[in-house]
Amino acid sequence: MNFVSKRILATPVLLSRKSLQKIVFALAAILFISANLGHAQGLLGAVPPRTLNPDAGLSVILLGTGIPLPNAARATACTAIIAGERVFLVDTGRNCVVSLAAAGLRRVDGIFYTHYHSDHFIGLGEILLNLGIAGVDASIPVRGPIGAKEVVEGIIATYRLDLKYRLDHHGEKFSDNIMKPTVTEHEPGLVFDDKGLRVTMFKVCHPPIEPAVGYRFEYRGKIAAVSGDTQVCPDYAEGARGADLLVSEAVNSQLFAPAQALVGRSNPRQAEMIAEGIEYHADTLALATMAQEAGVKKLAITHLMPSIPPNDTAEAQFIQGMSELYDGPIVVGRDGMEISLSD
Repeated sequence: MNFVSKRILATPVLLSRKSLQKIVFALAAILFISANLGHAQGLLGAVPPRTLNPDAGLSVILLGTGIPLPNAARATACTAIIAGERVFLVDTGRNCVVSLAAAGLRRVDGIFYTHYHSDHFIGLGEILLNLGIAGVDASIPVRGPIGAKEVVEGIIATYRLDLKYRLDHHGEKFSDNIMKPTVTEHEPGLVFDDKGLRVTMFKVCHPPIEPAVGYRFEYRGKIAAVSGDTQVCPDYAEGARGADLLVSEAVNSQLFAPAQALVGRSNPRQAEMIAEGIEYHADTLALATMAQEAGVKKLAITHLMPSIPPNDTAEAQFIQGMSELYDGPIVVGRDGMEISLSD
């Protein structure tokens, strides 16, 4: 190395304050991403997809456990039924697309609707759209009681401009097949029978809403029943009979009482609507009695009324008295909770 070279190397490189800040920020970003790659993927919506085992049995993921009243911790009605490597949804409520993504589920093999209150179907469009973004190129089968075609056609109609824009922008990278679900309407009875999975639709009691149904999923000797919205009634009890797991809506009217009294002073109309809402849902104590008499092995509560925070104290209050009437395990649902029937 000659004298000139030594002088050049020894000469300090002077950087502006702005340039130095950029370099420091870039190095910090690299270190952050390297150390937190999983978190960085999450920020981009890239939760790793779940690998499903084709030899696995039946399991359930509670994707939405809330009601129409907003609760940031709870999406509205949506339950995933996993049979081996296939994924089915019962209802598609508000924000359940977030829980679906958080569970790593990147495919849906079918959707079943219980009834047509909006908190049970309003999330369909966003689920289909995000499956399309993830690369799904298929028309998803949708089944439900009478009314399914009207509801699904209406939702898809609201996405016509959106779909046109995406096809114009992305071309064949985005398939329009995903936004064309195949809808069939059914009466109660066997509605699906394929590769060992049998799904039976049964009547429930949610007057004046008609039709209103629940579903029994039977796979590899296990039964998971999902209630939809309902009072406790003989039709519901028969649909739940002998289930290894019953995923049921529930209302604790005692927890509603203080809020109802407070609202009643300033807004009698809303207080009356709360009382009317309580009337056509499943009372926790009546539900416990039904589950015991119907031989349900495990009870998971969803569509919680009131929409309590997901913590142990609130959940213990919600199910107070139920264990005196039902001797099986009671699970108070939280969004993202998974229950395996092989446990």
